[in-house]
Amino acid sequence: ILIGADPLEVDVLKKKLYAKFNLIHFHIHAANWALSGIEIALWDLIGKKAGLPIYKLWGGAFRKDILYWGWVAGNDLKEAVKETRRLVDEGFTTLYTKVGVNPEDDVELVKTIRDTCGYGNIKLRVDANQAWSTSGAINIIKKMEKYDLEFVEQPVLMYAVDALADVRRAVNVPILAHESTWTFYDVLNVIKKNAADSIQIDPRFDAGFTGARIAAGMAEAAGMSSILHSYGELGVAATAAMHLVASSPSFIHANQTYNDNLSDDVIKEKLIFRDGHIRIPEGPGLGVSLNEKKVTKYAHDYATNIAHKEVTKDWPKTRNYKDRITPSTWIPMPSRY
Repeated sequence: ILIGADPLEVDVLKKKLYAKFNLIHFHIHAANWALSGIEIALWDLIGKKAGLPIYKLWGGAFRKDILYWGWVAGNDLKEAVKETRRLVDEGFTTLYTKVGVNPEDDVELVKTIRDTCGYGNIKLRVDANQAWSTSGAINIIKKMEKYDLEFVEQPVLMYAVDALADVRRAVNVPILAHESTWTFYDVLNVIKKNAADSIQIDPRFDAGFTGARIAAGMAEAAGMSSILHSYGELGVAATAAMHLVASSPSFIHANQTYNDNLSDDVIKEKLIFRDGHIRIPEGPGLGVSLNEKKVTKYAHDYATNIAHKEVTKDWPKTRNYKDRITPSTWIPMPSRY
């Protein structure tokens, strides 16, 4: 389908791929994880052909220094204090932590982080990952209100949009929808229900960057803000997401990335954090280029040390699955299957 096709026809080619492989019968979440990389490559080709960065093809940059939050990981209070101080010293102005395990511990963790970073210019955001019931969410969030939270992310089940709206009406902390807004179809439902103050966007869950840009535009039209979600990507996908954030006006808050945790990358250009920001590359297309040697190295490492071992250690010995996975195929098959 793609060989000999015009890369400028991004949307047409995506529809053809969906139709050809019958992906419309999969949820868009699953189908697009397979296709979003193709869309990134097409936009990179278009930008390189035009000699322009992608954000200029998408209407220009509302911001070129992309703001990110720092993650205070874990529930150990001593570690939380240590991580909070480190992130503030490194220039992060928004902190994020996970909650939703034990209500009392959650409240104590939030209090500890806030007491450590102070009540000045540092924003604090918590993510419950759908952990609470409606009444439970309201009760716990009310206990956290005095610690000046920027957002509570996805306090209730992603499918329970009415419950999300109930929580939003009952508390004095802004609500950030994430799993409830994985696609622009979902965003429409959240907007109709008036269920959130902001939406979190990830092109891999949505219909690629096309869908993510639609979602960001819908949020803008509804008077809502947008925030970028990350899934531990390397430099190529991280840079692509920066073009989305730069070119969409609704991304006014700190976004998510794990790029600061990488020990290495597969791109030649290093993405550098300065005071919680990364400057968007100005080269054509994505603005970055692959280090082919590192791509080969880490693909081989993955195939031999992760994919191969995961398949061979747990599968029944009566089935000859071992021979299917070699360093030349690079196909991951998790042991839980």
